[in-house]
Amino acid sequence: MSKLKRTLIILFVTAGLASCDVLTQVAQMANFANCTFDFNSVNHIEMLGINLSKGMSRENLNISQGLALVNAISNRSLPVTFNVNLDVSNPNSIAASMAKMDYILTLNGKQVVSTTMNNSVNVPAKSNSMVTIPVTTDLFQLFSGESADAIVNLAFKLAGASSNPVTVGLQVKPYITVGNQQLAYPNYITLNKTLQ
Repeated sequence: MSKLKRTLIILFVTAGLASCDVLTQVAQMANFANCTFDFNSVNHIEMLGINLSKGMSRENLNISQGLALVNAISNRSLPVTFNVNLDVSNPNSIAASMAKMDYILTLNGKQVVSTTMNNSVNVPAKSNSMVTIPVTTDLFQLFSGESADAIVNLAFKLAGASSNPVTVGLQVKPYITVGNQQLAYPNYITLNKTLQ
């Protein structure tokens, strides 16, 4: 039995909460320690309200989109939204589940967002599920010391355009809810992916 599972079970027994349902929830959370988390993709990239399709570059913008980008550069504001998709593989014989998840996302080592996704996730036994994490940021605020070209290229790189590699870092911490209490996984699960 893993240290996490043993600790959580002792906690619940001590608190007088050790019903079969509670122990199942504890086991399902502890199973996340045996799950593998891998990057699937970054998709649904939108910059200035422009959907950046796979491989799209600055040269693919039409005149009005190009003017919007020039205006954004002069105002030093480049809002982008995108999804980071994770594959979660559960090799266990019972489900792995969580009530919510804290996550910290970085781009090239700069923290983009640190927040909570309140959607529950259940990965059935011996199967895979995809978790989608929505991200919203302003690249000029995030990379204020970088050149405008480098910042714009970063947005297009997320869509798969040819430019310098971008490292996407993600830390996730799952929670379960038992009664009125939420219990967190003791450590962040850390993932890094370099988009070449």
